Amino acid sequence: MTARNASDALTIGFVFDDTLDVLDGVQQHIVTLGRELAARGHQVHYLVGETHDSPMDNTHSMSTNVEVPFNGNRMRIPLPASRELIRRTLDDTHFDILHVQAPYSPFMAGQVLSLADDDTGVVATYHIASADWASRLGGSLLGAINHHTHRRVDEVIAVSQVAGEYATRTARVRGTVIPNPIDVAHFSQVRAAPQGFPERGNHVVFLGRFVERKGADLLLDAVEYGELHGLFPKDFHVTFAGKGPLLDSCKSRASRLHTPIAFLGYVPEDDKPALLRSADIAVFPATGGESFGIVLLEAIAAGAGVTLAGDNAGYHSTLLGDPDALFSIDEHTHARDLAERISLALTSRQWSHALHERERQLLERYDVRTVADQVERVYAHALAKRRG
Repeated sequence: MTARNASDALTIGFVFDDTLDVLDGVQQHIVTLGRELAARGHQVHYLVGETHDSPMDNTHSMSTNVEVPFNGNRMRIPLPASRELIRRTLDDTHFDILHVQAPYSPFMAGQVLSLADDDTGVVATYHIASADWASRLGGSLLGAINHHTHRRVDEVIAVSQVAGEYATRTARVRGTVIPNPIDVAHFSQVRAAPQGFPERGNHVVFLGRFVERKGADLLLDAVEYGELHGLFPKDFHVTFAGKGPLLDSCKSRASRLHTPIAFLGYVPEDDKPALLRSADIAVFPATGGESFGIVLLEAIAAGAGVTLAGDNAGYHSTLLGDPDALFSIDEHTHARDLAERISLALTSRQWSHALHERERQLLERYDVRTVADQVERVYAHALAKRRG
């Protein structure tokens, strides 16, 4: 049987051990890509871990999940899924492509791969960058456990060079780098900001989880440094959005500074573009463990004045190493570097305009339409291996 062309309608199953009840990075990836593929005429399904309120049609909840710490964050992993349920799901919908998000658990996604039809193409996308030695060791052990089912994978994708290095180190595989997608049109069509949202005007925004590696404390260090050295205008103000275990300590620390600092808590997905557009400067000071940086592109697409990011490997890759957009995350220099960068962005219209334009030019590279074209070609290669 000859392989289908990339433009032919396929039945695609995204396989993901975690839930679709929340939209973190990997969830955003498969939902954004899935919507675009469905708009192109493909039939898209989601075979996922425990999910009760999915935003997507054709969602199949395959397991019960538990929450564990991993890679400087918390993630939900599946308990052993029913092979009968998996077999029935695969029988009810014959999939042309199963697209598994990696690394994956042997308890759910691994079982799906072991039961996949012989003529189904299997693609794995790697999303992870190691945050510490424990995550690297755990990834290597998981790679060894999944060695048998991973042989069922026909094509490998990594969302960045960093994620590709993780795949090579832990699973001994190499893949094509295809970045995370962003729906540029969606983020560019910003609706009116909800009541109570801050307005632009010397305004800095942080959006992210309040965990150590996301770096909210680094931004507070920069605000404190800027106050001590008179770097910011009088109407300078900062907004933090997100939740997490360090939220209360950040609030306590912010209360001792002179700069007006607001904490919005959780911001719904529909309100994120308006918040990011309100930023003269969107700041993402993550210190590591980042394989990509979707939120950077969301800020750019929403129309933030400029987007500044901690110079970790994932963000460096996403921003193509732009030295103006990236600031030091070294514990001895980050406060001064970020504070001076914020001051420059607020005082030099020429500098901030030039950076804004360079960042806008990145969007075509990461737009979901560009990414989907590349993914469809990988699907065609996977099918050629199975049916050629």
